[in-house]
Amino acid sequence: MLVSLPLAVVVGCQQQPEQTQPTTLTPSIHNIQLCSAVSDDGGYTVQPGATFERGDVVWLYFEVLGMTVKGVEGKLECWGKFKEMKIYDPNGSIIGTALDMGEFHDTDMDKTPEFIWFYAWYETTTHHPTGQYTFEVIVSDELSGAIGAASANFTLQ
Repeated sequence: MLVSLPLAVVVGCQQQPEQTQPTTLTPSIHNIQLCSAVSDDGGYTVQPGATFERGDVVWLYFEVLGMTVKGVEGKLECWGKFKEMKIYDPNGSIIGTALDMGEFHDTDMDKTPEFIWFYAWYETTTHHPTGQYTFEVIVSDELSGAIGAASANFTLQ
């Protein structure tokens, strides 16, 4: 069973002059972390070696860079979505899929976000086989239509 709780916020900002034309980039997923915990303010505890015990909750945290920023009446707009997450078992079979996990949309920004972040979790059971599992995530830049994707592996022992 796939359980997720997505969240997106602006974590870091850099000054950006007012823009009249969109700055279009391609979303790029960075700082993917497999964690034992993630807090609502974006803090996280990395799980050493991305190795978990069967029955643990596996937390996934990641940051998205390169989002389009558009000037709107003297303010900036940024809109990113966590579109999809899949999890694969050690045999490469999909054991969970979640769609439209969350979004960050702000039309009243004074600064360009350095990145936005999301998190989700997967509850393992004592019945899951040991081995390497894979998270696959897809994000979208809703202003440009561009897509970014990444994957991360963890081990159940």
